[in-house]
Amino acid sequence: MRVLIFGATGGTGRCLVSQGLEQGRQVTALVRNPDTLTSENSALTIVKGGLSDRNSIASALNGANAAISVLGNNTSKALFKPITVISRSLPTIISAMRQSRVDRLLFLTSFGINSEMFWLEKMLLRTVFRNLFADLPAQEKLIQESGLNWTIVRPARLTNGPKTGVYRCGEHIYIHPFTSISRADVADFLWKEAVSPEHQRKVVTISY
Repeated sequence: MRVLIFGATGGTGRCLVSQGLEQGRQVTALVRNPDTLTSENSALTIVKGGLSDRNSIASALNGANAAISVLGNNTSKALFKPITVISRSLPTIISAMRQSRVDRLLFLTSFGINSEMFWLEKMLLRTVFRNLFADLPAQEKLIQESGLNWTIVRPARLTNGPKTGVYRCGEHIYIHPFTSISRADVADFLWKEAVSPEHQRKVVTISY
């Protein structure tokens, strides 16, 4: 199985890459700067390109069975204004996937747009931190209308803890102020879903 990873150099992306290689998967990473992701593992293919570079995306999709996006916005910039890079890039990604006949897409967003969470946390996310999540509804709408076989995953607050393999996931998971999940366990869930899909065309939340 070969999977293309968008966002491979981020915290969750690096967990995805390492776990995929450990499992014997063929992994392709689309990165702007290949020097930021190094490995001597022959199962890792690094393709240089940006999210608006259709040709690079199509090249990276060559031979892939699925794509996983763990793209994230620059948090410090997003505190002051909405960042729309991902939603603006998605039409190019979706088009390249259709052209390459890669149907399966797993897409990471955030619990920040969940309706089922503690009221105080919801208020903070809708006011003080509203710019961090402002682009997510547009991203999810594009994915849901893409015609692809998608799964949208909304993780709880991300930590750098270890992989446990023990977590909750589902369409109606309640989020409270202390809910979290490690990036390693998010990667674990994404690989399981890529290999054995159980949540096709669903929006699922994942947390401890």
